[in-house]
Amino acid sequence: MRLRNAFLAICAVALTACTTTVPSNPLQARWNGKGADTFFAAYGPPISDEAGPGGSALYKWRGGFSRGRSCTVELNVSKDYKITRIRAISDRTDPKGGPSHCEKTLDAD
Repeated sequence: MRLRNAFLAICAVALTACTTTVPSNPLQARWNGKGADTFFAAYGPPISDEAGPGGSALYKWRGGFSRGRSCTVELNVSKDYKITRIRAISDRTDPKGGPSHCEKTLDAD
């Protein structure tokens, strides 16, 4: 019985280590795990930043100005400067069902 319980505990630990995070939107699919330096080099500097726990940071970026439209996103960045989460704060959906303005601006369409 102890051997069985030990085996089940090891399997449970192994399974939790194998979980993957599925991106919940095209921006996350495009940018999660990429370097924030790559993002800012391509699209310009953030408009604000604040320190987070453990050396992480939260950046706000705005750009993609076109015909009265802009895109504002929040980027959570780890201490090794990798994007761990990106979320659109201000975006415009496509009335025809296509990619949003932020998705087009940030090459995530």
